[in-house]
Amino acid sequence: MEKASIDFKSLKQKCLENGLNPTAMTVFSERLNKEELLQKHMEYQEILDVVVYFLDKFLDSLKEMPIIASVCDAEGYLLRNLGHEQSMRNAEIIGIAEGVLFKEEDCGIDAISLSLKHKKSVEIVGYQHFHTHLHTKACYAVPIMDWTEDKVIGTISIMTELEHASPLMLTLLSTVNQTIEREIDLIRQNHELNILNKIIMDTTRNGILVAAQSGRLLDFNAFAEHITGWKKEDIVGASILDLKYFGEYLQNVLNTKRPYTDIEISFTREKDNETLIFLLDCFPIFLNNGTLVGAFAQFRDFTDRKKTEQLLLNSEKLTAVGQMAASVAHEIRNPLTTIQGFIQYLENDFNKKAHYDLIMSELKRINFIVGEFLILSKPHAVHFVKQDLQKIMDETVSLFQASANMNNILMERNYNEDSILLQCDENQLKQVFMNVFKNSVEAMPYGGTIKILTDVTEEKEAIIQIEDNGIGMTSAQIKKLGLPFYTTKDTGTGLGYMVIFKIIEQHKGHLHIESAVNQGTTIEIRLPLADE
Repeated sequence: MEKASIDFKSLKQKCLENGLNPTAMTVFSERLNKEELLQKHMEYQEILDVVVYFLDKFLDSLKEMPIIASVCDAEGYLLRNLGHEQSMRNAEIIGIAEGVLFKEEDCGIDAISLSLKHKKSVEIVGYQHFHTHLHTKACYAVPIMDWTEDKVIGTISIMTELEHASPLMLTLLSTVNQTIEREIDLIRQNHELNILNKIIMDTTRNGILVAAQSGRLLDFNAFAEHITGWKKEDIVGASILDLKYFGEYLQNVLNTKRPYTDIEISFTREKDNETLIFLLDCFPIFLNNGTLVGAFAQFRDFTDRKKTEQLLLNSEKLTAVGQMAASVAHEIRNPLTTIQGFIQYLENDFNKKAHYDLIMSELKRINFIVGEFLILSKPHAVHFVKQDLQKIMDETVSLFQASANMNNILMERNYNEDSILLQCDENQLKQVFMNVFKNSVEAMPYGGTIKILTDVTEEKEAIIQIEDNGIGMTSAQIKKLGLPFYTTKDTGTGLGYMVIFKIIEQHKGHLHIESAVNQGTTIEIRLPLADE
C-alpha cells in the first residue's frame, strides 16, 4: 500500500495553534463506555475475528520484540490491543486503552488518525511525534479497505520502541493487511452468496436437496417441505439412503459422478395419502479442481401436467371409440332391427317361451349397447338454453323415485336457496343425473341414502354433489372409469361413465369422484353459470 507523505513541521505548528502542549500527556477526550464498546465489538465481530487471527500470527513471529498491535474502527475508536504484555500495560499508562478515540485535536500527530484521513499507510518515528513522551516510540498504521466500495473500514497499527524502528515494519504490516482485506472480502462474498442462495432456495417453486459427499443430507428447502410434507429438522443430517424416493438417485450420483435428468417419480404423501408425480434431476457437485464434494437434486411437481396429458389421452380414446361406434352401430342396428322383427313375428311358433324371452332379452341388451355407442359417436344436436338447475334435478328425482323406492333408497335434497341458472341441454343433464343415481343404487344393494347438494362456488360455478353410502371404489378403479368397456359391475358395459364424461365435457364442466371402499362415493360436477 502507498505510504502517505506527511509534512510533520506543518502538523506540529498546527498542534501548537490548537493549544496542545507537547510536554503534556495525551488526553483522550472521547471514550466508549463498556456497553458502547461491547456494541462496537458485536458490529465488528467478523472483521475483528479475521484481524486478530492474522495479527496474532504476525506478533508470534516477532514475540521477542516489545510490540503492541491495535485494531481501530473507521472512526478511530480503539477496539482491541494485543501483543507484548508489558508494552500493553505501558500503553494503558499513557492512555492508549480500548474504547478511546484517536483524533487530531487530542493526539496531535498519530499514525491512526492520519492513516484514516489519507487512506494510506503511515509511519511516525521518534521526534516526528508531537508529544515528547512518544519520542522513544515508533508507530505504524495501515487502513483496512473495502475495495468494492473504496472505503476505509478500520485500521491496524503497531507501536514499538525506537530502537526497533525499521521501514520493514510498515512493509510487514502492509503485507498482513493485504491478507486481512482478501479474507474480509471473501467473507463478504460468501455472505452475499449465502443470501442469494437462501433467496433461491426459499423462493423457487422446485424442491431442492443438497447432500454431502459422505452421503448426509445438508439442506432441504421450504418448497420441498411443503410439497412432501417432510420436516427439514427431521431429515437434515440423516443418511440419504433413508430418504424414500430420492435417496437412491443421490447415492448413485455420488457413486458414479453422473447426473440424472427428468426422472419421473410417483410420490405418495403420508399426511393426506395423495399421490404426486415429480420430475427429478440429480447432479454431482465438483470443486474447480474436479473434486467431488456432494450432490444436488431438484424436483418439480408434474402432477397437474400428468393429469392433463391423461385427459388428452382419454379424449383421444373417446374420439377413437366415437369413430368406431359410428360405423359399428349403424352396421349392427339395421340387421338387428330385422332379426328382432322376425322373432316377434314368430313368437307364437316358439315351443318354449323361455327361449323366446332369453333371445328378446339379449337383443334388447345389444340394442341398448348400440344406443350408448350412438350417443358417443354423434356430434349430437345439443340444444343449450337457460334452465334452472334445481328444476332439472327435481324432475330427474321424480323420474327416478319409483326405482329408489323399490330398492329401499332414500333421496335427500339440499339446495341453494336461490335459483341456479345454467346454459345447458336439459335432457342431457337428466341423463347424467339418472346414470349417477343408477350407479349409486347398484352400489347399495341393501338400501341406503343418496344425498343431493346444489350450490354456487366463489368461482361462479354451479356445483352438484351426489353422495351415496354404498360399497365405494378404490383409487385404481376410479382412474379407469370412462375407459371403454371398463366396469365394476357384473352386468355393466363400461359405457355409462363415458357418456357422462362426454356430456359434462360438452357443457364445459368438470367431474370429480371421491370414494372410499365400504364408505361410499361422492360425485362432484361443476358447470358454468348462465350469463346474466
